[in-house]
Amino acid sequence: MKQKSWHLDRRTLLKSMGVTMALPWLECMSWGANKPVARKRFFGGFFAYGVPMPADDAPDRLENGWFPVGTGKNYVTPEMHKSIMPMRDKITFLSGLSHPSMRTTSAHKGADYFLTGANILKTYDKQTISIDQHVAQTLGQDTRFQSMVLSSFGGVNRPYRSSTLSFDRAGRPIPALNNPAEIFRRMFGASTADERNALASRGSVIDEILSEAKDLNRRLGASDQRKMDEYLSSVREVEKMTERAVQWQGTPKAKVDAKSLDLSVNVTAPREYLTAMYDLMALAFQTDTTRVASFQTACEEGGLTDRFPSALGLGNSSHKLSHEKKNYGDVAKYIAFLNEMHANFIKKLDSIQEGNSTLLDNTLCFYGCATSKTHRATNYPIILSGGKNMGFQHGTHLNYSDNVPLSNLFVTISNQLSQPTEKFADSTADITEVLG
Repeated sequence: MKQKSWHLDRRTLLKSMGVTMALPWLECMSWGANKPVARKRFFGGFFAYGVPMPADDAPDRLENGWFPVGTGKNYVTPEMHKSIMPMRDKITFLSGLSHPSMRTTSAHKGADYFLTGANILKTYDKQTISIDQHVAQTLGQDTRFQSMVLSSFGGVNRPYRSSTLSFDRAGRPIPALNNPAEIFRRMFGASTADERNALASRGSVIDEILSEAKDLNRRLGASDQRKMDEYLSSVREVEKMTERAVQWQGTPKAKVDAKSLDLSVNVTAPREYLTAMYDLMALAFQTDTTRVASFQTACEEGGLTDRFPSALGLGNSSHKLSHEKKNYGDVAKYIAFLNEMHANFIKKLDSIQEGNSTLLDNTLCFYGCATSKTHRATNYPIILSGGKNMGFQHGTHLNYSDNVPLSNLFVTISNQLSQPTEKFADSTADITEVLG
């Protein structure tokens, strides 16, 4: 087909702009076979301390409960899901799933095993890779950042109180970012001279460490060699990250106007803060800065993040609210607030066009908690959304017996988004009901 004067070739436009951001799909790009390829993306989100669960015959079941009433397409949702129900045909509620090895845990370890399914009941040494990092090994090969790891608390906190959802191939926690201004700067801001110098120095230090360790390893006993191998694995991970950062140094970052973002917010203003964090993830996906993100809205014993209910004028901490056994009104308001923040993120993704689809159609969003009630590590509350172009179909409530591992869903996610696999953590099969 002959190109007309008003037709744009996407590669030519990218070259002329001198940037590598993913341009929004324009009608004038559809003139020939050179159409944009849909990129697969994954989001994993978590909130702490479980959900209110009035008895099925309680008068406030639909007012204050979390889990839908009924299954299949004819389910009814409690009031706290009002914000996301305009997206009913693009979401799926799942109940009854859990990680079998962790069902007897104290349940404050939720973030540590939510995306990994690892058996860390007695020892943290058995921690394994999280599903976001598993798919990032495939989806993150062509982006500046292999993944984006965020939480409202930041860092890694400590074992069994992690403030990160993401764990690498060796089961090591990946530090989460929590400062909106710093996140924006890393994604879209100019690199400083100090950062470039530090990157060069880091490469030299790593080379020296690996050289000395190789010589030392020859003189160690078997036990010490195993420990050294674990250490060297960590060093090599840093080496790969450094090489990746160096390779991207010469590639301009996406140009994004920050005027619509309030990057000065922090956790003392929960509504504004969570909005900014979700907006940053949407921008990261839209500009193809990354294709994988995880976000822990608040962690167990997370300092000021435990005070998020103050956004609604509620006096108690989220932890104290979660232990309410009779009057679920306040905790229901708080969870409804978190649901609203997540719903706004889903709606935003769905408002961004990509070809004949939306960003949500190309993004699978997995969101929930690792407890039902605050200390009951079974029957996780889960919402799955998006991913239409990856084969996911929605509009139902799927209720499983508690014998079904959540990792079965992770097998399906891996098969649809990245590498075909028959096993992830404690999985026993896959879950096909979420597919079209």
